[in-house]
Amino acid sequence: MITYVYKSALVLALLYSLYYACLSRDTFHRLNRLCLISIMLASMVLPLVHITTSSPRAMCEIVAMPTAYLSEATVVTASDESLEAPTPPSWEAILTAIYLAGIAFMLLTTIVQTWRMVRMMQGGLRHTDHEGNTIILCRGLGSSFSIFRWIVMDVDDYEHHRRYILTHEQAHIRHHHTLDLILLEVVKTLQWCNPFVWFLSRNLKTIHEYEADEAVINQGIDAKQYQQLLVMKAVGNRLQPLANNFRRGSLKQRITMMYQKKTNRWMMLKALFILPAMGLALYAFASPEAVPSIVGSTNNAPATTAPVTSTNAKGHVETRPDVNPTFPGGEEELYKFLAQHLAYPQEAIATALEGRCYCQFVVDEQGNLTDVAVVRLPGEDRKCTGEEKKKLEKAQQAIKQETLRVVGKMPRWVPGKKKGKIVKCKYCFPINFRLH
Repeated sequence: MITYVYKSALVLALLYSLYYACLSRDTFHRLNRLCLISIMLASMVLPLVHITTSSPRAMCEIVAMPTAYLSEATVVTASDESLEAPTPPSWEAILTAIYLAGIAFMLLTTIVQTWRMVRMMQGGLRHTDHEGNTIILCRGLGSSFSIFRWIVMDVDDYEHHRRYILTHEQAHIRHHHTLDLILLEVVKTLQWCNPFVWFLSRNLKTIHEYEADEAVINQGIDAKQYQQLLVMKAVGNRLQPLANNFRRGSLKQRITMMYQKKTNRWMMLKALFILPAMGLALYAFASPEAVPSIVGSTNNAPATTAPVTSTNAKGHVETRPDVNPTFPGGEEELYKFLAQHLAYPQEAIATALEGRCYCQFVVDEQGNLTDVAVVRLPGEDRKCTGEEKKKLEKAQQAIKQETLRVVGKMPRWVPGKKKGKIVKCKYCFPINFRLH
């Protein structure tokens, strides 16, 4: 979870910084709003996209790493004493707890504020405007606001400033600004610790007001009278998180924007920065390998058959074919298969047993694997006696059983050939069990 949050915060910080540098001062309100929405969506989606930057190379040696290594990067063998002693929480656990506490606080705050807003809306007088919106009149409201298709107004505002405020709030509804605010609250809740999300929040809400103010001016309403009303309504209580409020945003910025010269339309091309920036984020989060649990040695010699005598296979078994039998799809698919199925036995981890395990089998003319056997195990040269020797033998047996289990799950192979004819072949390859 912490990794996802970290990546999400980086994406939002990168894209928002580029937006602020390139577009924040332009008059393309709709385009800027679309960019900010895209940035929020990208910050939530891109960290979930998994791509790889390279494919596994064809390698002779197959290395099986312990399962614990994949998630924790270390293998820790706990003693009996350490199991009894209390383990102090890790920094990751502490940070996760703090992060979850912040999410809980954000959710609680949003729920309480929304509940208060709903209670307020339930007590007002209602009627419908010419656009089908429900107008709710309340006393002592202080400032009007809108959410979805509801416009909540103070009775005094409705009697004296109806045209200005209704035109403003109707523009919020037509542009579906409430949906933006819901998405914003979701992102803020998930990234409450990211300062860039709060900067984005301020910019998005200001753009909402720019769009609504522009709609008022385009209706032929006197700009100076409208600005006087904004000044009069500038002071008020804390705003609702999901509502579009008449006095939201910087008053100075809103008035300045009304007189600002329209930006040249060719400057809209600057918005294309978001595409390479998203590509950069995807590349940064790409996995360097397609098969992380299996790696190869520096020895690039191809796996070959070994002259080991078969005891059960009937008929002639070729030990030196012209074309070796292969796993379906080649060595790359073999490594992927082993990555998905092979695990490092816990008994071997406990005894720090590592080394090569040689597995041999016969591939018949139909590609079936027969006479599967482990012909050599790691630790055979280890000198030990008594209880230590018993543990070693148990670990070796676990490695043997794991190797046989995985080979037994393999699909049919592509048979080998001798002088262009399909023949029964013997095959042997090493699996290197290695602790990290």
